[in-house]
Amino acid sequence: MRIALFVGVLLLASGCVVHARHPPRPGPPPPPPRPSAMSYNEAVDRGFGECRARRYECRLKDANRTGRDIWKVKFFASAPGARGHLHLEFDAYSRDLLRVDEKVKARRDRDDDDDDWDDDDDDHRHGRGRGKKRGHSKHDD
Repeated sequence: MRIALFVGVLLLASGCVVHARHPPRPGPPPPPPRPSAMSYNEAVDRGFGECRARRYECRLKDANRTGRDIWKVKFFASAPGARGHLHLEFDAYSRDLLRVDEKVKARRDRDDDDDDWDDDDDDHRHGRGRGKKRGHSKHDD
């Protein structure tokens, strides 16, 4: 009877053995989604911010995105006594400022006497251009 009991326990034990299976290991986490690209309005707003940081008054000239995911934003820039342009380049995804082309130069001071609209101070030349007057007789007057 001991042998039968022993065989019975062995049979029960073999039937009750549960094979533990580990769940499959998860793979590496998926990469974070690529940030969204900067929009036209965001590129222009960032450009105006750079313009204000340089203490210029700016007027938008052009803004476009190149095939290399770069926003090029161009402004007419002015400051008291100076004017020129400010061109900026931003990375469309990282939003980093990549390049600045700033050409704002002081204007020449002009005397009020030099502000002559017709520029014909020379008595020998009348009107614009040089050479013979066309459509007039040989002896005007």
